Order: sequence, then C-alpha cells, then structure tokens
Amino acid sequence: MRSFAAGLATSLLVLAQGAFAQTRIPDSYLERLKLAEAATASLPPAVFGQPGDPAIDQLVLAHRSPLQQLGTARSMVGDTDGAHVAFDALHRRERRHPPSTVGQMAQLENAEAEDAIAAIVREARTKRIVLINEAHHVPLHRAFAQRLAAELKKIGYSYLACETFNARGAQAANEKRYIGRTDGYYAAEPVFAGFVNAALVDGWKLVAYEHEGGHEIPPAERMRMREEVQARNLVERIFAKDKDAKVLAFVGFGHLYKAPEPEPKMVMMGEHLRRMTGLPTLHIDQTPFFAHPDAADENPLYAPLLAKYPSKDPIILRNKDGSYPIVLGLAGRVDMQVIHPRYPMQDGRPAWLATLAGRSAVPVPKHLLPASGRRVVKAIPAGAPPDAVPTDILLLEAGKPAPAFMLTKEKYRFETED
Repeated sequence: MRSFAAGLATSLLVLAQGAFAQTRIPDSYLERLKLAEAATASLPPAVFGQPGDPAIDQLVLAHRSPLQQLGTARSMVGDTDGAHVAFDALHRRERRHPPSTVGQMAQLENAEAEDAIAAIVREARTKRIVLINEAHHVPLHRAFAQRLAAELKKIGYSYLACETFNARGAQAANEKRYIGRTDGYYAAEPVFAGFVNAALVDGWKLVAYEHEGGHEIPPAERMRMREEVQARNLVERIFAKDKDAKVLAFVGFGHLYKAPEPEPKMVMMGEHLRRMTGLPTLHIDQTPFFAHPDAADENPLYAPLLAKYPSKDPIILRNKDGSYPIVLGLAGRVDMQVIHPRYPMQDGRPAWLATLAGRSAVPVPKHLLPASGRRVVKAIPAGAPPDAVPTDILLLEAGKPAPAFMLTKEKYRFETED
C-alpha cells in the first residue's frame, strides 16, 4: 500500500505544477530555466543532499512547486540528470521506499524477463484501451511510448490521448499535422514533441482529455473531480463517437491506477475509465524502475532486478503461468511494470535517444558554441513553421565539452538563446 499512497501523493504534488502549466510561460527555453533557477536560488546546497535534517526537509517540502518547475525546465533543455536532481530532492522526502522493499524479490522466483514492447503488444491485442504513465521530468518515458505507439498502430490502435494536451492544441495539431509549443505544456519538451509528431506521421488522431477547470476549489476535491472528468472526456470525445475505437492513453504518474477495493477512498482516472466504458483495459507502470544520477534515489528493487535480469532493452517480468508479477504494493492497480536498463552515455547523451527515439548523434556546429557563459542551442527542421518544437535542445556552457545533438534524418536550421 505504501507505493499506492506514494502515487497518490505524487499526483497531488503535481497539481501545483499543473496549475503552473495553465499560466503563461516564456517562449524562451533559457528564460524559463532562468526563472526556475531564480525561484530556487536561495535554497542551500543541503536541499539536494540526503534527508534527515528536519529544518532542511521542511524547506524542501515548502519549495515543491519551484523544484518541480526547475526539474521541468532542465528536462526541456536536454539536462536529464539535472531534472532528476531537482525532483529527487523532493522524492527523497516524499516517497522513499524502505530497504526492506528488497524482500519483494522473493515474489519473482518463477518470473522470467520478456522484451517490454513485445509483451505489451501481445496483451494489447485483446484490449481496447492501453494506459501507460510517465514521470513528467523523464523524457525516457516518452521515448519508450514512441516505440510502443509505433507497434500498437500496427494492431489497430488509432487514438492517442495525452494528459498534457490542451483541447485547442490537440485539435490544431490534428489539422496542421505537428505539435506546437503551446499545444501542451510538456509537449514543448523535444522528446515529447518527437513522440507526438511521429504518431501524427503514423496516422494517429490526437485527443485532449485534461480537466481544464476547477482551479478555485481545494486541491483534494479538485483531484477527485479531475480524475472523473478526465475519464468522462475520453468517453465523450472518443467512444461516444467511435464505438470500435482503440486508444493509447499517456498519463502522468498514478492517474492510470485501477482500484481493487469495492469502495476505494480515491478512484483514479484509470478506474473511472474502466467503469464508464466497460471495455478491457491494460495498465502499464514505467515510473518506478529507471536509473537516477545518484543510485541512492533509485527504488531498492531496481539494482537487484537488473542483476537478476540483465538486458540492454526495457523488460517486463512474466511468471511461468503467464501472469505478470506486480511489486511495490501495486497488485490490482496496474497490470505490468516496465524495468528500464541503465542506459550508457554516448556522445554526451543517454543511449535511449538512439535505441528508443531513433535518433543519431550530430556534432554541434562550432560557430554555435558560446564564447562565455551559457547558451541554449536548438535544432529545428529546416522547413518547420515558427511554432514548431525543436527536435533537440542543448544547454551549453563555455569551456565545457558540448554534447551532440540527437536528431532524425532531416535537414536542420539552428537557433540560439543567450
């Protein structure tokens, strides 16, 4: 139950960021980063250390929203490790799993590893709705969803519903066939945009389902309303119009949870959707098991899982009887748990940008390197319109090695922000 409570806490915690996402945000990625840095500039270095000092722990919790905004801003300029550092400062104090969690390895005695994409697609053949989640500061999860969507399209799935889309943005993207910077808060991040743009090329129809009201009511009440309205929006915008629809829903954190109890205290969107549609659903959690810059921030099961099931690709565990073991107290709430490997760095970038997102390394042109200070450099398809999200964004610092762009096979133009 601890992990379910943690998932609820995380969903409540991101409400503050969701409210921020509704406000006007700067067009400049560097300006967005500087604003987030300014909001956390007064915090002492101990904030990013291990918990245990009550005063520091309270200070961190009092700065939830600024730390979330910092992590998100870092993720949007390619600083994946920096994004983890900001969010992990919170997670260390919000949802740490005890060392005894390792004891759950005993549940996996008869389990074997399978390729995650292949396992999900196999189960999805008999389902109508696939729900998979992300941590909003982890573009890796978006790259995995991109690979998954490409395979689900082959077996009849055609509606892509993402929590981040705003209603006007999803409609506009369907018409213009690309996602714009203002079409969804997290979609302004290059890997998310790459996921959505690849889906559009593949023929998916985008659907917005987020609840865009209710900001005036208390957070707990708003969360309950949000879960129900999200599900209702999916029903009204998809299934009421297409009774044969097959849907991939890309959600944040615990919104995909089912409810095994007859009368749960909190019904999440995933359970509302099951009840409203009566359709077979598949709920996939990929947020617990991935590498962090500091291994101390990883789930205690992560290292033992990698040791027992070594793989270069994401895996899912399956018992000999065909069932899927679920750990962390999430049995009955999710159907599968994805375990991501520790991806190596290549050309200064995580390898999943190549293996999952299908990109290749391209050196930053020397004339774009900053002579002093910091600079954001953006790679944009040569023919892309002004509101298109860059394919890749890097935060460069004078005197430090420049990581490579990770790009698709197109011609590009480059822009900078100083």
